Amino acid sequence: MDNSTLSFCKKLPKLELHAHLNGSISDKTLLELSQTLDNKGTNYDNIKQFIMGCKDRSLEECFKMFSLIHSMTVSASIIRKVTKDVIEDFAGDGVVYLELRSTPRQVEGSMTKNEYMDAIIESIRESKELYPIIVKLIVSIDRKSGVTEAEENLELAIQAKEANPDIVLGIDFSGNPAIGEIDDFIPVLQCAQKSGFSLAIHCAEVPCELETKKILQLNPERLGHATCIHPDAGGSDELWKTLIESKIPVELCLTSNVKTSTVKDYRNHHFDHLYKIGHPIVLGTDDKGVFSTSLSDEYCIAAKTFELDNDQLWQLSYDSINYAFASEYEKEKLQKILKDWKQNITGNSKID
Repeated sequence: MDNSTLSFCKKLPKLELHAHLNGSISDKTLLELSQTLDNKGTNYDNIKQFIMGCKDRSLEECFKMFSLIHSMTVSASIIRKVTKDVIEDFAGDGVVYLELRSTPRQVEGSMTKNEYMDAIIESIRESKELYPIIVKLIVSIDRKSGVTEAEENLELAIQAKEANPDIVLGIDFSGNPAIGEIDDFIPVLQCAQKSGFSLAIHCAEVPCELETKKILQLNPERLGHATCIHPDAGGSDELWKTLIESKIPVELCLTSNVKTSTVKDYRNHHFDHLYKIGHPIVLGTDDKGVFSTSLSDEYCIAAKTFELDNDQLWQLSYDSINYAFASEYEKEKLQKILKDWKQNITGNSKID
């Protein structure tokens, strides 16, 4: 990567709208956790060797990382720590607004779903005093867990939103796209909309035109990935036209899509198609810890791959404010941050 571009991207105030909490945990935090858990039978040396030995991780190694993280995040105190560390990492990367998403989880004898949620929210509240970053929570519904659990997690989200309306703002629908029928979950997602939640729905990670059409008909606030909608990626002209006419913003995670082979390579990423026609897009990391990336890296990859200059990168970040689940007051605050930053480095805060 070009050092000057990477330096610009690191300094640029950015918004992260697609970040899964557990997948965003850094290697440093995992090593700290494993050392703590060593007294409880976890083999610290083996974990350290694995983590430090696979920086440029293969897809198989990434899946092993997800399993490792799942086995270590087993108490409310650990969830508080990892949430705080993830927020600190994003703030250190120049992220000024962050939406973390996570599925409520219980661990028998150790943590209830309510305790899990409370731990995340508590750390988000504490971060207000520690870091120059606005943080929100999106509650995830994992399709592989079925409708009953989806309904339960939505009810937890509703309760959390009532108690923390400034933090709990959205519902994420995600998980293995090969499991579960979208028709079964549509009533839950419609209930979420009626309950005042914004929807961020993972969509078209594999070719499935009928499901994608049904998701678009829900008119969610944002779509995650949408890798298989363009005709070049297994979609159809009709489906692509429907997406473009909908103007629904798409969360694009370049490294994640390449690592998981949902796109061939960076050059063939659908960022190019969407950006050229001016469709609303926002860059995200998805799972920065597992995929060994950062939001600055994602901006730099976009710049290098699609020949974006600094003004275009700034505009990409500024435009993403429109797609955040933040309040109007917070959006105005973020706009001022971006404008002031541009004024300071260029002497020009004009917005195209």
